[in-house]
Amino acid sequence: MDNIKIKRIAGEFQFKSKIASIEENNQGNINSTYLLVFEDGKKYLMQKINANVFKEPYLVMRNIDLITEHIKRKLEAMNDTKHKTLNVIKTQNNENMFTFINGDGEKEYYRVYEYIENCISYDNFDCCRANQEEIAYNAGKTFGFFHKLLIDFPTSMLVETIPNFHNTPNRFNDLLLSIENNVTNRAFQHSDEIVSLISKIKECSIIWNSLGKTIPIRVTHNDTKLNNILIDKNTNEGIAVIDLDTVMPGSFLFDIGDGIRSACSNSFEDELDHDKIFLNLELTKHYLKGYLEEMAPYLEKEEIAYIGLSIKTLTYELALRFLTDYINGDTYFKIKYPNHNCDRFVNQYTLLIDIDKKLAEIDAYVNALCGLHNTDIMTLNRIKKDS
Repeated sequence: MDNIKIKRIAGEFQFKSKIASIEENNQGNINSTYLLVFEDGKKYLMQKINANVFKEPYLVMRNIDLITEHIKRKLEAMNDTKHKTLNVIKTQNNENMFTFINGDGEKEYYRVYEYIENCISYDNFDCCRANQEEIAYNAGKTFGFFHKLLIDFPTSMLVETIPNFHNTPNRFNDLLLSIENNVTNRAFQHSDEIVSLISKIKECSIIWNSLGKTIPIRVTHNDTKLNNILIDKNTNEGIAVIDLDTVMPGSFLFDIGDGIRSACSNSFEDELDHDKIFLNLELTKHYLKGYLEEMAPYLEKEEIAYIGLSIKTLTYELALRFLTDYINGDTYFKIKYPNHNCDRFVNQYTLLIDIDKKLAEIDAYVNALCGLHNTDIMTLNRIKKDS
C-alpha cells in the first residue's frame, strides 16, 4: 500500500500530530500491519483487517472492545501498572474502525492501536536462545494470566469471529472435501501422510466433542503463538497479549495446545530438516509451569488431563489446515513461494509424530504440577483412548 493512501486513512482517526514515517510489518500471516511514527514521537499500529478471513470485521472489533475494556478494569482494580492490553484508537466519528471504499468499490477495514513501548516479540525460542527457558516460563505465565483475567467474562457476550475455528472434525472434513475437489491437482502428493491423519482423527476430536460437556466453554484467545506476547526488553516478563481477532468462546485447551505447539517446537513452521523438527520437552515444561502457576486452581480435572492431548490435537489441526489450503490453491494463509503451505504441512506432520512419542512424559509432568492422583489422570486417559 502506498504511503499517500495510508496517510489519507490515518486522517480518519483521532491523531493530534502529523505522520513522520511509515513502516510495514510483515510478521503476521493474516492482516497487513503498518507502524506509524508521528512528529510528536508517538507511535501507533495501523492494520488492514483481512476481510476474506474475518467476514464480519465489525463483530471482531466489538469483541476486542469488550475484552480490552474488561482487562483494563481488572488491571486497574488490581493496581497492576505492569501489564497492558491493546488500546483502540477511535476514528473522528468515535468508531473503533474505519471503512474505506477503494477504487474498485470494495470495502477495506482499518483499525489503529496504540503502540506499546519497550517491548519485543519473538517468533520462537530460538530467537532468544540465551534466556529461552526464562521466556518459556514467562510466556506460559502470560497466557495463564490472560485466562485468569477473563475467567469471569460471560462467554455469551462474544461472537464467533471465525465459526468452528478449532472444530477439529470440521477441519478434517474440509481436508476430505479439498481432496475430492482437487482443484490444483495437488491432492495425492502426500498419500501416506493423509492415511496417517485419517487414523488419528478419532483421538484428536475428543476435546471438541467434549466442549460444553465435560470440558467447560471459556473465553479463549485461539491464536497463542509466542509472537502474540509482548515481552519487556529489560525483565523478559510478559507485558501484554496481542492479536485479539480470534478471542471468542472455546476451550482453554485450544490456547495451551497451540501455545506449546508453536512456541516449544524447535523450528519455524516451514523448516524441512527433520532433525530440527521436534517438541522441546524442557521448554514445554517451563511453559507449563508458568501457565499452571496462574491457572491450576481454576481448571477442571478434565482440562488438566487433556493438556498433553491438546498439544497433539492443535498440531494435528494445523497440519490439516496447511494441507487443505495447499490443495485448495493457497487461499487462506499468506505464502512466500509456491510450495510454502506444503512445506508447512510437512513440518507440522513431522512435529505431530514427535509429540505423540512424548505425551506420556508431558501427562506425568502436568499430573505432578497439579497434584492429581495417578488414578485420576489414568482413568481420564483410559477414557480418552477408549473414546
